[in-house]
Amino acid sequence: MIQKLFLTILLFFANLFLFAQSPKRGIAYGYHSRADMAALKPGISWWYNWSPEPDAGLIDNYESLGVEFVPMAWGKVNDAEVSTFIRKIKPGAKYLIAFNEPNFNDGSRLTPQDAVNAWVNIEKIAAAKNLEIISASPAYNGSNNYGGISDPLVWHNQFFQLCPKCKVDYIAFHTYDNSAASVIGVTNLLKKYNKPLWITEFSNRVTQTAAEKIAFMKQILTNFENDPDIFRYSWFSGRIDPNWIEMKENPLLAPESGVLRPIGTEYINVPYTSKKINVPGRITANKHYRRKGTGLQNTSDSSTGQNVCFINSGDWNEFMLNVTEAGNYNMKFRFATLKEGKFDISVNGVKIKTDETVPLTGGYQIWTDKNVNGITLPKGEVYLKIDFKTDDLNFNFIDVVSTNLGVEDHDLEKESFTIYPNPVKTQSTLHIKSSITEPLTIKIIDMKGDVCFYSDDYFTNEDIKIGEKLAKGVYIVNASYGNVKKSTKIIKN
Repeated sequence: MIQKLFLTILLFFANLFLFAQSPKRGIAYGYHSRADMAALKPGISWWYNWSPEPDAGLIDNYESLGVEFVPMAWGKVNDAEVSTFIRKIKPGAKYLIAFNEPNFNDGSRLTPQDAVNAWVNIEKIAAAKNLEIISASPAYNGSNNYGGISDPLVWHNQFFQLCPKCKVDYIAFHTYDNSAASVIGVTNLLKKYNKPLWITEFSNRVTQTAAEKIAFMKQILTNFENDPDIFRYSWFSGRIDPNWIEMKENPLLAPESGVLRPIGTEYINVPYTSKKINVPGRITANKHYRRKGTGLQNTSDSSTGQNVCFINSGDWNEFMLNVTEAGNYNMKFRFATLKEGKFDISVNGVKIKTDETVPLTGGYQIWTDKNVNGITLPKGEVYLKIDFKTDDLNFNFIDVVSTNLGVEDHDLEKESFTIYPNPVKTQSTLHIKSSITEPLTIKIIDMKGDVCFYSDDYFTNEDIKIGEKLAKGVYIVNASYGNVKKSTKIIKN
């Protein structure tokens, strides 16, 4: 019983965010109905609409859609507008996209200096909501440019020269090059900034048959899904102006609400799991699904061919796993370094281990094992992220071994303790599943030991709303019923 309860509590943390769609794939579109989003949901995980809040038809209950909305500051936000902009950003937001096509006359019309001057308010907004920042999204153009810049690399170069310390977590880019090879090629040029890429609009403006447009799109998607430097991407678009004849085969959605065109069906069904790694087993470091920084080099260690190298503090690698059995695992990390290193481990967006240390090994191809035990993984598709906190590590693989001791998934499911969502946005639902329904006592304690909430009015097998009146912070939720006592941690953002 103790083993089952222990695993159940730990499994809660790893089950907070489950993915049924490609975590990279999204759509740039601003007029969704609920039926549209339901049609797209099987294949996309996010969308944006060039504004700070969801579409009018979705704004009241967008969280129930299961597709993440990403706010955008289309143009500069004046000092007087910052507070209003912040209020428009809904709970659950994780990113902020900055200025749309600043080097276009019909875009946000910002020179690099204009953007730098306006960036202080982008950082204020992001700090208020704890958001990571995606850069402005210049694109290649000809005479239709603003500020005399038709090359997005020139625009970005000038921006970073003027403001090397501006907070920019990701690089954004739009491309409408004619061929898939050209889209992929110009996207690769943006890798020079050593930050993950968001291609927030891509397509082409070429008159093609439906089959040709689909082939163009699928070639790009296959490349983007297999490129670890691509963090996210979004096709343009759901529906378009019918006068854009050269793009008439681009829309993913039919005129009827909730109906996909053939290209839309293809878009949501292009495979994204070619890098999925089975666990238990070996996670080869050079098979990361997404990354920030890092590189690859040849190695003679353990027949992996290449190890991850050029690691700097703040870099990370993320792996897509297929976990065959939920439960407890031990992981053996393979590192080489000339100085002590540190790293954190996250599972499905939840940090579960911090400041794991790597001893110096005496060389960048002299390897040692670092054991990290007690990592709980849910069954199915899981995202494991390694955040590096020191420079100059080399990283080769992770061997993952189950320690479930015969505890089956169905045994774990007989009794469960879940709180979702966690971190808590406005409020969350606590549910304790039990073989019998019986009185339940709940106590929520802050990090100072003060009791912030107490009730004995609830029962097991009941959905219980918690967290609405909690201030931002970290809390322990204690629950007891019969002879059972359970505890878990929640975060209120």
